[in-house]
Amino acid sequence: MIARPTVLPAAGWTFPTPAVTTLDNGLTVWAYDLPGQLILSCDLVLEVPLNAEPAGKEGVATIAVRTLDEGTLAHPGTGFATALEGVGAQFSGLVGQSTTQCLLDVPYDSLDEALVLFAEVVTTPGFDSQDVARITSNRLAEIEQQESRGAFLASTALRKTLLDSRLRIARPIGGDTDQVSGLTPDDVTGFHAWHYGSQQATLIIAGDLSGIDTMGSVRRAFEAWGKSGTSVAPEPIRAGQPRRQLIHRDGAVQTDVRLGWYGVDRKDPRWHDLQVAVTIMGGMFNSRLNQILREERGYTYAVSMNARPFRAGGIIDLATSTRTEATADLVAETLKILRADTPFSDEEVRQAISYLTQSAPLSFDTAEAITAQAATLAAARLDLDHVTTALAALNKVTPHSAMDAYRSLVDPDTVSIVAVADTSELTDPGFEPS
Repeated sequence: MIARPTVLPAAGWTFPTPAVTTLDNGLTVWAYDLPGQLILSCDLVLEVPLNAEPAGKEGVATIAVRTLDEGTLAHPGTGFATALEGVGAQFSGLVGQSTTQCLLDVPYDSLDEALVLFAEVVTTPGFDSQDVARITSNRLAEIEQQESRGAFLASTALRKTLLDSRLRIARPIGGDTDQVSGLTPDDVTGFHAWHYGSQQATLIIAGDLSGIDTMGSVRRAFEAWGKSGTSVAPEPIRAGQPRRQLIHRDGAVQTDVRLGWYGVDRKDPRWHDLQVAVTIMGGMFNSRLNQILREERGYTYAVSMNARPFRAGGIIDLATSTRTEATADLVAETLKILRADTPFSDEEVRQAISYLTQSAPLSFDTAEAITAQAATLAAARLDLDHVTTALAALNKVTPHSAMDAYRSLVDPDTVSIVAVADTSELTDPGFEPS
């Protein structure tokens, strides 16, 4: 019989450190050399917060980034897509609360040509009126589809409750039907010209950079890029007023439930303790909420609880769904569990820390994963060694510190609750009407 192999403790792991260079035009470059990663991942993080959108033009940031690769001045129409395909590259973009990101994946031996195209699409997009109209139409169809889903309605309503309703971040990132339908090509062109620039932008490149003149390629592509015409600071985040809201969704066969509180960001001294506490309560499959609501009561298929940080401030939310007739019972049982009358045990904390830390090497095993995390660091203005120091801090969390952080931020008596259901089938659980 072959002897069972000995399982050794996991080896120490640290998040990679980039080489940092700043060009004369203000563009900062983080280059992560990852041997063996032959598909390079590039992420251009632009300091364009969501509140940079003009009043009445919400959604223009999303339309702009989605229209970038529909054609450029040098490669109009499908010419840009053809050129990009010729070097084996793929482009995408997304808008967040404090930044806009443009992303490029490319084989390592095509980096030089791909970066020229990358700079071209970011600096000189064509914004043809027909392309803008089509992307806008696609976004309107997307909004209609999103608003047909109870989960989307519940999450959107909860954010509007947890955050001051006057904040741009309290509303959908991609805008709503009324504002998106009124956008014009001039709005999109003007927003790009006013806000896309090298000043305070960060270009992240990760992959096998051996034998590649990375900075030479970056300079050839981006050195002529001008600074932006304006700089807008992300809006200060303020909390909303707790409330309980019931939203009618005709014909819904289940209730989508969301609970939440205003939270903290990664720089708050309670952050790592809160991460552990939230993981124990609802952040992993064997969490307290899952064990009772799913396994014991059979109210739901799954529960998730997360702490979501912004650059400043954040939210803590809980998401689940249940049979309509079980809504009141699920909410009551959830609030009972959230009171956490039983202190966290050493074993619960150990499992939560393991869950949060031991998966890190696997979570960051691709160049794309490294750039995504690095982009988070850039957007939140965190130190380059933040991931490594955060993992070390998580390992120092104790049952007492986790419970203190949890009780200081998660109060069942001040919770906001949103339920989306067919109200004709729902026994009133004490919510306000929408």
